[in-house]
Amino acid sequence: MRRLIKCAVVFLAVVLSVGGLMPAVYSAQEQVRVFGPPGFSVLPLIWAQETGALPGVDLKIELSPDHQRSLNLLATDQADFLITGLNVGAKAYTRGIGIQLVNVNTWAIDYVVARDPQIKSWADLIGKRVSLPLQGGPLDFLVQYLVSREGIDPGKIEFVYTSAPQSVQFFALRQIDAVVIPEPQVSQILQSDPEATIVLDIQKEWAKWHRGDPDVPYVALFVRKAFAEADPKLAESVARVYAKGVDWMNANPQEAAELAARVLGLPEPVIKQALGRTKMRVYDRARTKALTDEHLEEMLEFNAELVGGRVPDGGFYR
Repeated sequence: MRRLIKCAVVFLAVVLSVGGLMPAVYSAQEQVRVFGPPGFSVLPLIWAQETGALPGVDLKIELSPDHQRSLNLLATDQADFLITGLNVGAKAYTRGIGIQLVNVNTWAIDYVVARDPQIKSWADLIGKRVSLPLQGGPLDFLVQYLVSREGIDPGKIEFVYTSAPQSVQFFALRQIDAVVIPEPQVSQILQSDPEATIVLDIQKEWAKWHRGDPDVPYVALFVRKAFAEADPKLAESVARVYAKGVDWMNANPQEAAELAARVLGLPEPVIKQALGRTKMRVYDRARTKALTDEHLEEMLEFNAELVGGRVPDGGFYR
């Protein structure tokens, strides 16, 4: 009788597992390699790594500011997932690299900071020196697009192209009048300079020309196509847990700030402010695709090189 009961229990466990009612547990040897920049977008996977949210999966996460190196590693089968700018992944896809979009996760992160409280519009920046990272890059596109939409010749603003750390330094030395920069650098400036203030919210400016919708698709999670095709359940598990990590960050801002401060090596007060101005969400596929396609089409008009000469087709979306 005991033997029959034991066999029945084992059979039921097998049936439930096959039927998807029990969480998948992978072999301890199952390794997933993730590369991404040292920023907020990597935190959901670090949360997953530290809490064991993916049982039996060995998450190997490497932080690197070198997006091109990380992309090269994915292209040569040395990385499985990649966190990078939306246009970086789109450009890689249109140029034949086997990469697919899992989600867009960061929708608000950029602001214009200045000391002059009289600066309240793009027109107020005419004749001013304004720092921007990477000429022809995604943030340059946003600023040029928004300035042009206001009927202003971008040439009337003196743009100074430099890296984010250099922008912070130039602003501190008063060599520029304003800086267009992402978080957490925005909060670093505001914490260290009592005269500094946010004069323009890029997301609100974007909303003026996009049906009142402030969401700008900045940062995304990508997967190596061959990896996802070889083990779709594992790829889906990583995507699902990433979304749960984003939800955890939004529901637990204090704990998220503590994690970010430890991972990024920045003071917790700076991180708390920065997270408060950073919108992280994982939307459904339909909304993500609609906003992403629209954004990439506008990028294409501005600078075709940004997206590899064309907007990605439907195969880009996982």
